[in-house]
Amino acid sequence: MAGYSAERLSHLFNALNDGIIVMDQDRIIVFINPSATRMTGWELGDWIPYCRFCEMREVAAGEERCFLAGQTDVSYFESELPTKDGAYVSVGMSRTFLEPARDAESRDMVIVIRDVTRERQAKELELRARLNRMTLEVQEQERKRISQELHDGVSQSLYAIDLGMEHLKRHAPPRFRRALDDLRAQVKRCSREVRALSHTLYPSLLFDLGLSAAIRMLSEEMSTDRCRIEVDMNKEWPGGDLGGVAIHVYRIVQEAVHNAMSHGRARHIRIRMTCLEVCEVEIVDDGCGFHTDEIKWLPGYGLKNMRERASALGGRLEIESEPGQGTRVRVVFPNPLG
Repeated sequence: MAGYSAERLSHLFNALNDGIIVMDQDRIIVFINPSATRMTGWELGDWIPYCRFCEMREVAAGEERCFLAGQTDVSYFESELPTKDGAYVSVGMSRTFLEPARDAESRDMVIVIRDVTRERQAKELELRARLNRMTLEVQEQERKRISQELHDGVSQSLYAIDLGMEHLKRHAPPRFRRALDDLRAQVKRCSREVRALSHTLYPSLLFDLGLSAAIRMLSEEMSTDRCRIEVDMNKEWPGGDLGGVAIHVYRIVQEAVHNAMSHGRARHIRIRMTCLEVCEVEIVDDGCGFHTDEIKWLPGYGLKNMRERASALGGRLEIESEPGQGTRVRVVFPNPLG
């Protein structure tokens, strides 16, 4: 390379994240950069053993055991390279050859190695996140189906029963009318519970009017004489259709509020929602609280579901709590509108 001194090239090779190993025909290292040494422990002058694949593969008489050295049409593959301390590191290896010196009969082989462990872990995390999102989508579709069946099936049947008992009451003897009134009252209560369950399973308001309206309606529905729920939402909070973001945020808030009321016995819950460069949803209650190091031992699927939904948002979930000091649930995720 014109204009590049040996010193500058050496500095370049030493600065690379990929490992570079140059070995002669006897597999003696004649050059190795720091990255390769960090990955393998091998140093200048060491004899480098074969990778695990080459060690174990069957070779014909006279065939080169080193797969990359003996191939003309393959210059990259992945295997496990032995380290100096006897362990193995998973690497991707690229091979080329240096032109031999005038008085040399063989060419030195250059191997560029890259630790693929992190790449595999990243791919596994990406796959896990994708499966998580697909699982949550299937769950929401199933919730929607059950909600519609409750609304179109059970609710309509209860309404028909109520009409039938009203008709019976008009023709029943007076001694049966009070009993029919009691039965109709039970049917109406059951109908209200079915409607509430249907809404919990599939909050149609979320998809009709958006997340802001759905959160406010949730707070109104869940507020009681014992527990008051307030919603504080900044003006920058994105409106409109947020797609999958909306349902994940809604479910996290729904779960956090339910936990605060059912388990924390909270009297006041505050939901704060802000969205600038990143979006943040915070649910703070004045309930009994708990030790956060006991979270992994707590029963139920709720906390796990909240974490999975935060992950599906590309964000993180934080839970802060102390016995007698209430609980703070916070999820932070990228602004879906950029």
